[in-house]
Amino acid sequence: MKRIKGTKLFVSAPAIYQPIESMVRLQKDDNTYLTAIEIPNSNFKEYKSQLTREAIESKGAKIDIDKPVKYNGYDAIYFLGPSKKAGETKIGLAFGDETFAMVIGGVCQTADKAAINELNEIIRTSYYDKSVEFNPLELINFTFDESITGFKYATTMGNVFFYTPNGKADLDKSNDVPSTFQLFTIELPSFSNAKEFLDYTISRYSNQGIQVSNVKKQDIIIDGNNAYEVIMDATDASDKKNILYHLMIHKGTKAVLFTGADGEQGKWLDKFKATAQSIKM
Repeated sequence: MKRIKGTKLFVSAPAIYQPIESMVRLQKDDNTYLTAIEIPNSNFKEYKSQLTREAIESKGAKIDIDKPVKYNGYDAIYFLGPSKKAGETKIGLAFGDETFAMVIGGVCQTADKAAINELNEIIRTSYYDKSVEFNPLELINFTFDESITGFKYATTMGNVFFYTPNGKADLDKSNDVPSTFQLFTIELPSFSNAKEFLDYTISRYSNQGIQVSNVKKQDIIIDGNNAYEVIMDATDASDKKNILYHLMIHKGTKAVLFTGADGEQGKWLDKFKATAQSIKM
């Protein structure tokens, strides 16, 4: 068994499944892969309420199987159903205890019954070792200057790294942290694909109750690499206002996306720009 980097999950998978570390994924091909994500600052007792058939279908998804099971001695929920992408099936296993919540997810073509069985077997024979310790930043394959904002690493969700003014200490606060930034890497074959990905991400803000205005876009060069910068004003459903700064940098077949949310009237915008533009891939 091998540990999926960025997690405490160990799996035994056919050799054809190759690690795509930047996406915390084991991938057979573009249509067939397994991901593992620990939900930050959460626990399974609370998280499982989001995995009922009613909760899943209320978000527009469909579910064929949703049942409680046991996994490595933990309470768990196994679910399977069609993806929003036509002809695709999603398989999931969520588990945990009062201290953590973890999700293993499989994706494949609905018509590929062998792949469904294969992914189910990988999930069934996997093992989660809660005692494992690892560097939470082991998946970062780029550098940037943290000193510009002084923000500290707070947590990770999959391959997304979150930074806040006080780091992990901010996770214990009941109030929202006013300003944050996050970074993650994604496999994208071209700069035009990277721009499309960022535009699509922004287009989905409205689904989260976020209204945007004053959108400014431009192509720039960062460290010799093509980059796409998008800045906008945003107001969420609770009327909280932010200036959102995005920078997608592309090199080879990879891209790094920096997203900063400045909830303090532009206090951090210039420092977010400088931080994002200090990224070296």
